[in-house]
Amino acid sequence: MTIIAAEGERRETETQSPPAQEGDMVVRNRCPETGNEEILVTAAKFQERYEGPTGPADANGYRAYRPRGVEMQYFIVRDVDGSFTFEAPWGEPMIARPGDAIVRNPNDPKDTYRIAAAAFACTYEIVRPAQ
Repeated sequence: MTIIAAEGERRETETQSPPAQEGDMVVRNRCPETGNEEILVTAAKFQERYEGPTGPADANGYRAYRPRGVEMQYFIVRDVDGSFTFEAPWGEPMIARPGDAIVRNPNDPKDTYRIAAAAFACTYEIVRPAQ
């Protein structure tokens, strides 16, 4: 579900997004286990990753879109790896913990980010198991 972001708006999960620019979108995961987390997606990335809308806006103004794009690469952080920190694409430190997924666009290695284990389980479809 998405809604147009107000210019300058920010979203905070474990990191804080940069301020929204004109045309950026707020994407809300449909994952009650994580509180239906919201993330800010740039206008350009949104156009690459989603098509639609697929229906009318809900009472809060959110509209459903269908994901598209490249098949992402990923791995699951193992217990033996422990927790570690790396830089998110927007320049903030991002903490990865055992069970989390590290996801990367194979066409853009800078587009690498962490997905919490619960969010990965309920929002991603695994089409090819990690190796």
